[in-house]
Amino acid sequence: MYTITLYKNSSNPNAMNKSLTYRADVNCEFKAPMDRERPTIYISATDAYDDVNYIYIPEFGRYYFANCIGGTSQTLTYECLSDPLMSFKSGILNSPAVIARNPWHYDKYIPDNRLPVESRTVRSTFKFPNASLFDGNRNCYILTTIG
Repeated sequence: MYTITLYKNSSNPNAMNKSLTYRADVNCEFKAPMDRERPTIYISATDAYDDVNYIYIPEFGRYYFANCIGGTSQTLTYECLSDPLMSFKSGILNSPAVIARNPWHYDKYIPDNRLPVESRTVRSTFKFPNASLFDGNRNCYILTTIG
């Protein structure tokens, strides 16, 4: 027997932070052989679990999308699919990463073949009006470029 937590999830499956409404903590049994990614769970039937679509299994430390596929008059059967975004959220959020594609915030120094940019080179040579500035006595120069 395992104790699991039942929720009603009203969030998009791709959302990192899910909007969960707690329903109950219940005892359950797993269908053998048990798969951690896609477990099948049997719980006692009750009307209070009609809108349950999300489950947390503490023994596995994972959250699951749950689909009730029916059952008998005394049990409900849920087919579950692991939700890696919620299950491993703290590890994902703490991971250092360079995001290569983001439509709102991006780094112009990271090459992106889908970002429309134009690159032109304009070169000019100008003689300084006072060549004595570069006679070697003044060794500090500031060059400013635009673009």
